Amino acid sequence: MTSERFEVNYRPDNQWLHRKLDRKRYAQLLLYLAIGIFALTAAVAATWPHLEAIRLGYRVEELRLERDQLQKDIERYRLELGELTDPRSVERRVRETYGLEPAGERVILETPHAPAAATETGSRATR
Repeated sequence: MTSERFEVNYRPDNQWLHRKLDRKRYAQLLLYLAIGIFALTAAVAATWPHLEAIRLGYRVEELRLERDQLQKDIERYRLELGELTDPRSVERRVRETYGLEPAGERVILETPHAPAAATETGSRATR
């Protein structure tokens, strides 16, 4: 006996076949989706305060370093102001810059007499 093979040379088109909606499976997938969204929300809600605390800690440390730097700058400017307003320092800078020396004696400069207009005003005021 010979076996004959029966072959189909075309593929049937299943365009008229529609899959029925399995409501039980659909409800189960929606339940899994809701559980996943809830778990994700819970994870974010649990880690958010911790991450915010870490971020704020870095910001506090950054501000602390900035404060320390500003305090150093203030101290440096106070020292510089003290040096600039110290009479000995001013005298030294004047000597070095302009070559001036302090006078050994007190010098009094007399100005010439005031102009006539000024004396008239003064004489009017006395009348």
